[in-house]
Amino acid sequence: MPSETYRLLHVVGVLMLMLGLGGILAVASQGGKAPMLFQAMHGIGLVAMLVAGIGRAHKEGMGWPPWILAKIACWVLLAAMPVLVRRGVLPRGIAVLLVIGIGALAAWLAQTKPF
Repeated sequence: MPSETYRLLHVVGVLMLMLGLGGILAVASQGGKAPMLFQAMHGIGLVAMLVAGIGRAHKEGMGWPPWILAKIACWVLLAAMPVLVRRGVLPRGIAVLLVIGIGALAAWLAQTKPF
């Protein structure tokens, strides 16, 4: 599979993840459970991002530079966000700001590859 296909799948995964997180966080304050569609988009987006990102890194022979490890840390934080909000560890407003910040950080890491 070409490297650009991996990139496209990674971006589609990011879009699914962010849409899923938006839906989950939108109902978080009402104490209800998010619709299954948003939960599924969150999970499928996470898997697509991970598989496509690691697949592209392997295809291009990048190895495991620190910026990729930092992106994986961002991925873990975004994966845990719904649980943190549901258990009351983070208020919804703070979680929304964190999701935006973590997403921006991950994009910056991919663009600049600072370390």
